[in-house]
Amino acid sequence: MEFKRKGFRLMTISSTLRACSRLPQSAGGSVAMMFAMCASTMIGSMCVALDAIDYVMTQGRMQMALDAATLSAGVDLQRYGNTPTGTSLSNWQKDARAYYDANSPSGMMGFTMPDGQFSATVSGAPATGQTIALSASGSLPLLAPKILSKTSGGDSGTGSGGGTAPPDTSTVSANNTALRLPQSTLELVMVLDNTGSMRDPANGKSGATKMSGLQAAANSLIGDLLPGGSTSTSKNFIGLVPFASTVNTTGALPSGGSWLSATLPSYNTSGVTTGAWSGCPIEPRTSGNLSPEAYSPLDTRKFQRYYYNVPTSKLKVVTYSSSTRYSACNTSGSSSSTVSNVPFTIGSSGSANKCNSPSGGTGTGIGTQFDETNTTGQNLTQNSGCLATSMTFLTQNATTLTTAVSKMTPSGSTIIPVGLLWGWRMLEPSWSQNVAGTKNGWISSDPSLPKPTDGSVQNLQRVMIVLTDGLNQIGAAGSIPNTLYFNGLSGVGTNSLSAPTVIRADGTTMSNALTDSSELHGGSPIDASSGNNAGYPDDANSYQQAICTAIKARGITIYSITFGASASSSSAQVTMQNCASPGNYYHAPDNTTLDNIFQQIAGNLGVLRLTK
Repeated sequence: MEFKRKGFRLMTISSTLRACSRLPQSAGGSVAMMFAMCASTMIGSMCVALDAIDYVMTQGRMQMALDAATLSAGVDLQRYGNTPTGTSLSNWQKDARAYYDANSPSGMMGFTMPDGQFSATVSGAPATGQTIALSASGSLPLLAPKILSKTSGGDSGTGSGGGTAPPDTSTVSANNTALRLPQSTLELVMVLDNTGSMRDPANGKSGATKMSGLQAAANSLIGDLLPGGSTSTSKNFIGLVPFASTVNTTGALPSGGSWLSATLPSYNTSGVTTGAWSGCPIEPRTSGNLSPEAYSPLDTRKFQRYYYNVPTSKLKVVTYSSSTRYSACNTSGSSSSTVSNVPFTIGSSGSANKCNSPSGGTGTGIGTQFDETNTTGQNLTQNSGCLATSMTFLTQNATTLTTAVSKMTPSGSTIIPVGLLWGWRMLEPSWSQNVAGTKNGWISSDPSLPKPTDGSVQNLQRVMIVLTDGLNQIGAAGSIPNTLYFNGLSGVGTNSLSAPTVIRADGTTMSNALTDSSELHGGSPIDASSGNNAGYPDDANSYQQAICTAIKARGITIYSITFGASASSSSAQVTMQNCASPGNYYHAPDNTTLDNIFQQIAGNLGVLRLTK
């Protein structure tokens, strides 16, 4: 077996060893001479092998970078009027090179590529389809010629063989083309995790937070799909659904629309007023049961307003005289008060049900007593647990979207199904004003959004990107407010996830489902692996899968992303992979990878397809 390149041939290590073994065996200086000959040849063969490895690695990285650049350059055509010429064409080509350089930095492994050896062209018309072609070629330094003689006649180059010196570099090339189909109408909703853990470093150690990385990647995608801020010729519409344990509909849906019930949930309405509602809804129920549906404003099953309040039996607040007595539940010198409704303030150093035992056991259930060592800390209101960052309905205004993205703030627990359901509704035409009626559907200057799916809109793409930094994690048992009982999915004052139409992986129905899945874990409401007394996520995961299946059945494409070091577990990744449309799951361990993933998705959404 031999390795050939640019007109010269070298034996591999195995053939060299066979040749050396056939040399005459003799004593003295001849042995040293033979050893020197064999060692030199072996080292040279190793250098050739290393050159081959460098070539394969460089070419692979080069092709990957060119693939990404081809897709990104296709999206970038919108910035230059789709058919650039003159200065616009030159600037587009510079952008294409910049996309390439971002994924294959100059000088990697000594590889060099002058500007003249990078080419980017576009041909065809937007109405019938365009072809984007990129090619690149550069030089990779070789190690072998530095070790071996450059001619068959020795270093002087005057040997009788008249050999030709092998090259010092190897040429590495890559090329690709993409087909940019006629422009479609795109409705894209970004369903993005805004939970408290998003304030942690993306790599799990130090550096930029996950939230900052997500904001940068989301804004980059917005810039790609809505170049120039907003344009009347663009057919791309983008919406945003931040989620935690709730979503906030403020500004996106009318607070007096037909989608929302005027009746308050019956947990405890003392001191609660609809006028002070912050915009977080809870899911409709039929005979106490949930269903993975988009519903509609005209449906007889209505959403209700989310609010938090203390139990109707009131809340006892005990303030201990010292941390030692607090730890021992020693009430000597303590004081107590009774709270009948919100608002009220709890101490920053305290815990719900620490020193009493409700029916679910210490540290579980709805808080009936709060034990603390001080009287200042969190101010609880009827909207505690309602995510502050509201959703943004489909728009072409990039500034509106980037402003909304910049307002995203980490807070709360993780209930991915809530985000998925509201992202789905943002893509269903039954929620448009044209169908639901003025002041009942989404608030928009275009009452036809979301567009009808009856075929009247050609090339309609409905797409959802859902991103989370982990599994569903519905609160901490015994906390105040307890997310197991107060969220946008199970509702207000209940931990029931009863959904008889949903089948678990083991074949049972979710008719007995709970937010903590304690019925599946011997009655234990606390997932020991969570690290913060959160409930088991089994039932929430099953409900999420049912929602994803229903969304995809409606012709909506789902891209799912797990993000950050905390989402590295196989269970977290499998859950999100099962949610995605085929081939559309990604894992981003850090902020740089996340940005590249959003860039790739932007290319796919531009109706671009690599063809070579």
